[in-house]
Amino acid sequence: MDDNFLLYCILIFAAGLLGGVLPLIRKWSDELLHLFVSFGAGIFIGTVFLHLLPEALSHDHSGSSAMFVLIGFMLIFFIEKFLVVQGDGGYDHNHYVVSITALVGLSVHSIIAGLGLAVGSNFEDIGSLIFYSIIAHKSTAAFSLASLFLLAKMKMKKSILLIVMFSLMTPLGALFFSYVITSVDHESLAPLLGLTAGTFLYVAVGELLPEVFHTKSHRWSKMALLILGILLMSFIEHGH
Repeated sequence: MDDNFLLYCILIFAAGLLGGVLPLIRKWSDELLHLFVSFGAGIFIGTVFLHLLPEALSHDHSGSSAMFVLIGFMLIFFIEKFLVVQGDGGYDHNHYVVSITALVGLSVHSIIAGLGLAVGSNFEDIGSLIFYSIIAHKSTAAFSLASLFLLAKMKMKKSILLIVMFSLMTPLGALFFSYVITSVDHESLAPLLGLTAGTFLYVAVGELLPEVFHTKSHRWSKMALLILGILLMSFIEHGH
């Protein structure tokens, strides 16, 4: 485990904490939050198609990476739609229930993201790229959770405690998996890169994009930020 890996864990925790605290000290508009989420979706999509998949395929001699992309995608889909049911989001739906189920669902994502960071740290440059994509999404996810806690009229102390717990999910997952996979060679890690790509892809196209574009307001601004996130990851790829 190198110093960069530990630094990434600390910064991811700080990003989640900062994103979760901001709604509690100032009210932000839904439009602005959606712009942040759109940029984060671009980061995720760029990471998947420009970095994770090419890296997985370059080390894959068995042809299993594509199957693990599908497994990762369907795994998160199953967890969210069958194990963590969030309701229809109607006005009469209990905000407290929505906030807790959202917390559980996003925590699952965070642990999987920790796996991605641990896997990526075994490949040259990939660890930093996964870190960029995680930190771009972590703060907005915590921001959204804190906003739901406010809607549920949750007590401030409890809200802060849950935000701290959520912020710890990715670093703890990364630290745990880093001990599990340290002795695995690159060819064996290729399927895990595919699994990570599948989970990231679901987060982007199954959650972030539908949330961003479910209204027609500021569509071009959202599209511009989405493309900007992808271009940023393309720039990083060419830089490396």
